[in-house]
Amino acid sequence: MAMTSRALSALGVALLLSGCATVPPTATSTSPSAVMSPTAASPSAESASPSPSDTDSPSSSAGTSTSPAAPAVLVLRPTGIDSLKFGAAEKDVVAVVDAKAGKPDDSYTGKVCELDDATPYGRQLLYGGAALLFQSKAKGTQSSPRTLASWVVNLDQPLRSAMKLEAGYPTETTFAKLKTTFPKGKLSKIALGESAVWIFTTPSGLWYRGDDNKTPTDVGAGSMGTCE
Repeated sequence: MAMTSRALSALGVALLLSGCATVPPTATSTSPSAVMSPTAASPSAESASPSPSDTDSPSSSAGTSTSPAAPAVLVLRPTGIDSLKFGAAEKDVVAVVDAKAGKPDDSYTGKVCELDDATPYGRQLLYGGAALLFQSKAKGTQSSPRTLASWVVNLDQPLRSAMKLEAGYPTETTFAKLKTTFPKGKLSKIALGESAVWIFTTPSGLWYRGDDNKTPTDVGAGSMGTCE
């Protein structure tokens, strides 16, 4: 469905920082379904009990048993998602994310900024507390090819179990702590009409956003355009 810049900004991503943007509401996350453990086969009642001599020897199957494979996890990085960099084709990113994290909870499409005649056309996919934004080139339409432009995580919402931030970037923090952790990082105030937001940008380009200068509400990476 087509969305205005106000609506697209308000649905989970603090990417369009402008007077027409609103503070994103808390995203509604869908908890992943519980994974049912495989049912262990009960030993047959007719199975013979091991003889005393057998109990001293390891089971023949013990040496060939393997541990379950660790679940695949998508790492949200300053450069993109896992090995997929910003600028990767939407279809390639969606295929990888859906395969590891499941289908998105919701999807929104529309012009990125209604106030700009040359605005790209965007699509936003929500996966629990994470949102991925894809954009076309300038003056794009709904049918224009799109690429990964940014990702953002609402710090008040849980990530899906198949997603995590790159190591070293906290999810529970303050701007003061971030300045200590990243002394070369920069905290900036961006006016949005009569209100403002604060952005702390780490040296890698990953950023934290907050509605005041105390505590961030979101963390993200990629483009952070304005609409004014």
